[in-house]
Amino acid sequence: MKTVKEEHFCLDIGDFPIDKYFQKGIDKGKRMLIVGESPAENGWRKSGKAFYSPEGKLLTTGKRLNELLDIFDLDVSKCGFTELSKCFIGNNRKILGSCCKKCWPIFEKQVDNGDFHLIITLGVIPAQIIGDILGEAIEMGILKEIEIRNRQIKLLPIYHPSPANPFGREKNRKIFDRYDKEIRNLVLG
Repeated sequence: MKTVKEEHFCLDIGDFPIDKYFQKGIDKGKRMLIVGESPAENGWRKSGKAFYSPEGKLLTTGKRLNELLDIFDLDVSKCGFTELSKCFIGNNRKILGSCCKKCWPIFEKQVDNGDFHLIITLGVIPAQIIGDILGEAIEMGILKEIEIRNRQIKLLPIYHPSPANPFGREKNRKIFDRYDKEIRNLVLG
């Protein structure tokens, strides 16, 4: 088995292109920014497209996210998307938090570069790190207003929709049901 080398963009954030690992969103999807942890080995790191394999196949995580977004007539190809860490960490999860924090200025620029009214974080780690950086208590599944660069924006942390998370699908459905009206107002206007 070939070992994939890590890529650490957090070591030189000044030269990181704002549009790398950043999808602005189209139509009504441009008001929602979905935030993952870090680029996946076989996701858009290789394909150039969030949630798609190099062969152009929608990955299972994308399919599960689409199940949630479908009620708003959205899907992963229409919504804004980025990773909190721009680094590819492979299996070295110990450095994820550090990479995310170092990449925060890039994330702020990406948020500034869109008309996002709602940020949805995928998984516990991005929610915790955003809370740590902002000095805010962030709870999974609870919609909260935060401030990024003097801009008020709603944050909704959901469980990662990966198939590795056996209970995430059910918990996320309940979260989206609870905040259906608020999400519609924020994203669909």
